[in-house]
Amino acid sequence: MTSFRGLRSFASTFLFFCFSTFLYAQDLSYAGSLSALAGAGLPNTHDNKGTFLVGNLLYDNLVKASLGDSFFCFNAILVGDGVGSQSTNGLSALVTDDGHFAIKLKEAYFDYNGSFWALRAGRMIAAWGKADGIQITDVLCPQDESSMIASTYKESRQGIDAVRLSYTGEKVQADAYWIPLFTPSTLPLAARNPMRKILFPEKYGNYTLVTPKRYDDFDLPEKSLANSEYAARVSLYFSALDLSFYAFYGWDDLPFMTYTVIPEAKVNVTGGYERMTMFGLDAAIPAGDFVFRFESAYFPRRYVQTANEWQARQQAAGKSFSAAERHHQLVGLGGFDWTPGSGWTLSAQYIADYVFGDDTALNRKNYRHQASLSVEKMLLNDTLSLSGLAFLDLRELSSTTQLSAEYSLTDAIKLALIGNIFLEGPDKAGLYGTYHDLSCLTLKGTVSF
Repeated sequence: MTSFRGLRSFASTFLFFCFSTFLYAQDLSYAGSLSALAGAGLPNTHDNKGTFLVGNLLYDNLVKASLGDSFFCFNAILVGDGVGSQSTNGLSALVTDDGHFAIKLKEAYFDYNGSFWALRAGRMIAAWGKADGIQITDVLCPQDESSMIASTYKESRQGIDAVRLSYTGEKVQADAYWIPLFTPSTLPLAARNPMRKILFPEKYGNYTLVTPKRYDDFDLPEKSLANSEYAARVSLYFSALDLSFYAFYGWDDLPFMTYTVIPEAKVNVTGGYERMTMFGLDAAIPAGDFVFRFESAYFPRRYVQTANEWQARQQAAGKSFSAAERHHQLVGLGGFDWTPGSGWTLSAQYIADYVFGDDTALNRKNYRHQASLSVEKMLLNDTLSLSGLAFLDLRELSSTTQLSAEYSLTDAIKLALIGNIFLEGPDKAGLYGTYHDLSCLTLKGTVSF
């Protein structure tokens, strides 16, 4: 079992604080849900055909309490995983060594609201940007990268431990964040996680890969004030336009990998994190049944991963190499949401991503772009929801599609059938074809209370 040493004093103090708040709360509310998921690989997934790729039981609980101008929120999830795919980043969850059980702390914060200002402290989740299902300016919170099956982009967000100071006016809101502790994205490091053998294969050609087994096998930033992260958002609200500006200075949530050839035909895989700066903006313009969305982010001299093949060639030639190179990056999105009525909702997006400079050493091309389409139809007095979300990589023509049908037996009981399909491009795997063997059909049941 994973040791809980080092977290006991924090947990004791936090629980005491929670119980004190509950004891004196003027308003206390509780909401929760119990979900069960079981999913198996589709016939085209080679060794994963018919194999359980998802087998989770989740208990999600949310507690809210208020006392005067103060507010407390606590959201945690208990996970039982029959597959054994649970992983941790060291902060967002406590996970057993076999990956079969996890306690995930999503949010736990105190909020004080004044007449025109507010202060929030603790673990919190904030969504940035107007994009649907993809990251443009949404760099504040890390993602849970350990699962791509039967989950949504929104569900993958993880909390940050931060202090937020806010100003609210009639048509403006400004937020400033201080994030003293870096929280990396959770990687699929569990031995039984189906994604592990895709992202960290045991073999590459004739070489055996020695890969990280735990989150702390990576070179994490030292926990010090000098390594704090800072962020700000200013949002303006007008009758014909919503406009937001963003700034972030912190760490990239994903590690940059180094592949070092060592004796006995092995490659040692290590990774570390680098600083990142982002300036962004978004806009939403309503027009009848349509809402047009725009979003853009600029990353000055961002670190970009170098290709493992390039690293190998450099080593073979006795030349120096690095895990990443610095390049300016510009990412943009344009899209719309359309609600024509009769239970229909349709959204479409175009996303462009450009890295400036020579891409010879990089694991990506300078320019890549993709498009997405989301369609939802409500039927049977809004008790049946049919939906589909697809992303198409316009460079390599790989794609990912999630199709779902959800039926509400009652207001509290829902059943869903979810299909995840990953397809390779005609010539190359592309952005999504790498995950071809994770194509899966999942049955999900949820009871809310």
